Amino acid sequence: MTTAREELLRLVPPPADATGGAVDWERVEDELGVPLPDDYKWLSERYGPGDFDGFMTILHPHSQFWPTRLVDVTERAAELLEQMPESLRKRVPHRIDHLLAAGKTDNGDTIYWVTDPEAAPNEWTVTANGARNTKWPHFEGGIVQFLVAILSGTTRLDVFPSDFPSAGPAFATEPDPETVRRRPRARRPDHSTAEGAPG
Repeated sequence: MTTAREELLRLVPPPADATGGAVDWERVEDELGVPLPDDYKWLSERYGPGDFDGFMTILHPHSQFWPTRLVDVTERAAELLEQMPESLRKRVPHRIDHLLAAGKTDNGDTIYWVTDPEAAPNEWTVTANGARNTKWPHFEGGIVQFLVAILSGTTRLDVFPSDFPSAGPAFATEPDPETVRRRPRARRPDHSTAEGAPG
């Protein structure tokens, strides 16, 4: 029987230059205050930091960008959940303290683990919340099973756009921060007339 890990490798192979490498999980878990699922640890070390299909990013301990770095984002997401108005909190189908950020999308959607039971991370399930809605679709499985289901198109969550995933989803390693910093700024289109006056 094919495992979720084998299916993900077949569906979306990691790049040859994927740089996940070893992670000091004891330190990461100490900073988070909870143990982490084995499938997430495998995913992080096998694929490294990067995005799936140019849209979905699973947070990584070694990301060189704070918006996708695991500890930074989980702390910020927890703060935002705590600050949520009571009217919105009532619509969340899980306890706020049982939600731990696991990923995000380019649309600002957040993917969470439902950390119940907290001491058994391999039993955690996954939920997601759209940036501009109050829907909280739930997925009964871990993060690798979630990726396989979403990227294969067998499961669709209505918080994600209809054109995701593409017909051939791929994984892209995050860029080198130095390369991003040196990228020339795009020129603004020139809307002036031939005489130099505003068009």
